[in-house]
Amino acid sequence: MISSEDAPAMPLLKLMHILGYAGLIPFGIPVCLMLDDLWFGSTIRSGIPWVVHAPDLFISYSAIILSFMCGTLWAGWQTIGNNRLAKGAVLLSNLLALSGWGALLLMLIASVPKVFCVILLMFGFISLLTAERMLGTAVMDYWRMRLSLTAIVLILHLIMITLVIMEF
Repeated sequence: MISSEDAPAMPLLKLMHILGYAGLIPFGIPVCLMLDDLWFGSTIRSGIPWVVHAPDLFISYSAIILSFMCGTLWAGWQTIGNNRLAKGAVLLSNLLALSGWGALLLMLIASVPKVFCVILLMFGFISLLTAERMLGTAVMDYWRMRLSLTAIVLILHLIMITLVIMEF
């Protein structure tokens, strides 16, 4: 049953669901490109040297989304009653955002395999979800959506890790 206080939040939550699930598409495109190359040998890069490699697209989008999602911790300090916990949330949001940037920088270093970048980003998403759960400030519908989206994102990261390893 929806209370009168929750009624205005419902359209916003529906919009967040739409945007959240639509945000999975840019994760899926590089995975599909890698699978297409693996299964059919047709790569989008063949004959076009300036086209970005699929793992690079995946890593860059993942880093952007991880940094964006860190804003939930940054903004969430206001709802946390414990000042020490609030400081930890703000610091963690910065640490995770910087780890996303670090993954982008690692991607540029030719000697570092891209698999390490994807693993770093995957652990960033796990850490963010864990921190949000520990803070416990989200309503149940939002939390279910976050769990679902993060599970899909983690699965896509695992698939990308596998595909990058297979590409060696």
